[in-house]
Amino acid sequence: MKIERILVPVDFSEHSLAALKYAIELAREHKSEIVLVHIVEPLPYGIARWYEPTKLLEHYGEVALGELERFEKEATQVYPVCRSELHFGVIHEVIGELMSKLKVDLIVISMRGQSHLLDILIGGTAEKILRHAP
Repeated sequence: MKIERILVPVDFSEHSLAALKYAIELAREHKSEIVLVHIVEPLPYGIARWYEPTKLLEHYGEVALGELERFEKEATQVYPVCRSELHFGVIHEVIGELMSKLKVDLIVISMRGQSHLLDILIGGTAEKILRHAP
């Protein structure tokens, strides 16, 4: 199976960094492109009572873009065929759309959570991505 494009969703945690390192190993082996993606999710209901939602989302986007650039810089130092994208929306929905749009062959994502049981009961982000991805 030819793996031409690997999607790596990141939340800037150590777990995401580990997933990126693993994706780089796979990309080297298959001569693939890596696309790092961070998604800024919609604000929780009721947040407008305390903050201006538009300004808060812009702030989150600016911070995320800086972190995404840092991750991309670190990745391109060891594997140059890497780029990054910042998106806004519901994580599993955006990932599903990107898989089709970018013609992604593989997703590398870290599974992290308070406990495996908690992820089973309420569903973690990685589980939602797997359930909704094409």
